[in-house]
Amino acid sequence: MITHDIEVHEKFEFLYLPKRYKVSWGGRGGMKTWEYSRALVILSSQKRLNIVCGRQFQTSVKQSVKHSIEEQIIHLGLEDEFDIQKEVIVQKVTGSVFEFQGLDRNIMNVKGWDHVDILWIEEAQTMLSDKLEIVLPSIRKAGSEVWFSFNRGKRSDAVDKMFLAKDSDLTEATVVQVSWQDNPNHPAELEIERQRCLKMHPERYPHIWDGEPDDTGGKWKVLSYAKLLKCVDAHIKLNYKPSGMVYSGLDIADEGNDTNCWSKRQGSLLSVAREWKVKYLHMTATKADFLNQESNVISMHYDAGGMGAGIKSDLSRIKHNPNSGLGAQAKRFIPFHFGGKVKGSNKYFIKHKQLKIRNKDYFSKANSQLWWNIKLRVENTIKALDGEKVDLDKCFFIDSSIDNLDKILSELSQCVYDDSSGKIVVDKAPDGADSPNVADSIILAYANDIKKGLKAA
Repeated sequence: MITHDIEVHEKFEFLYLPKRYKVSWGGRGGMKTWEYSRALVILSSQKRLNIVCGRQFQTSVKQSVKHSIEEQIIHLGLEDEFDIQKEVIVQKVTGSVFEFQGLDRNIMNVKGWDHVDILWIEEAQTMLSDKLEIVLPSIRKAGSEVWFSFNRGKRSDAVDKMFLAKDSDLTEATVVQVSWQDNPNHPAELEIERQRCLKMHPERYPHIWDGEPDDTGGKWKVLSYAKLLKCVDAHIKLNYKPSGMVYSGLDIADEGNDTNCWSKRQGSLLSVAREWKVKYLHMTATKADFLNQESNVISMHYDAGGMGAGIKSDLSRIKHNPNSGLGAQAKRFIPFHFGGKVKGSNKYFIKHKQLKIRNKDYFSKANSQLWWNIKLRVENTIKALDGEKVDLDKCFFIDSSIDNLDKILSELSQCVYDDSSGKIVVDKAPDGADSPNVADSIILAYANDIKKGLKAA
């Protein structure tokens, strides 16, 4: 028996009032699971209720909210009143029963749920419309309720259209938006994650933390066209004069209409991007070497996958030019495997007092690091243009006199990433787009940045 007053957050008072549909949605940290679990434990202790806690995909009870219900029982000091079993939880005083179900696999069994008083669908954004068409009419007991909680997904999600669309009929529903700002006990650990997202993924922040819809299909631009455009001649605006070593990158053409691409940069400034077609790999190797010598390039990274694997021997046969100023043992041609292991895997990409993430835990493959390196450089350029103090050698500048500027901006901005696996996964040719050969040569020209791993600013 609950013998003390329980303070209920005003955003969740609706859970204790009768309504057919009770809905809370928002971003991360909105305490939805905590408050729903607590409300159900309290209500189940007041009268007999048959409660089903479900979600679309659940292969075992371990994936359910059972642990959250157990936490609330302990938090409220009701351990003696509940019998916590492997599959169910029983309130020994009132006879209330908690069941935990995966709705996708057990959807046909739902038709026998006319005894259910409350169905709580957690992570409701994953529910498909055809599943809801079966579930909702099956909860038919007099006074029965269906509770929904979810972090908002896409506008096209079934629950989004049902409760958040402008033409939604909310007569029988109470719909409340909650996010981290509403949580008086917002934990320090979650605040670290929020700040990390704001810093590293500002384009995703509104969706993840503020509950704005995700209309991208889960894929996000690595580089926006608008930001890249600001990098054009930004070195002039910031009075940056490149100095030091000159590097290049080579992307080798596959069969068909692909072109070979060679790009050159000095410091932060990208000044050359050349394309050409030749029939044989040794001709590509010879031309790239000529361009390197002409620009006094210290080293060239080249794509070692696909056709690139075959050019290694051609490059190795090119004799060292003693007049180049480079030592005879200098690594003039460095192979790079886009699908290879993360560089500097055990070094920290992010290292703050309370937040430490290694390269291997942040990136899926080496190509993700290459693209992210340019992303970080572009972000630094924007900061510098906004008046922040930034090391200009860590920016990304494009000389407006470069060949095919429009193509460069278009190819660099077509790349997308997905982090649903927990690591950054890059797709440089989404939705059947052509392979961005010029962009590949550009990011290879900056590959020296990540030889010991990438590090966030």
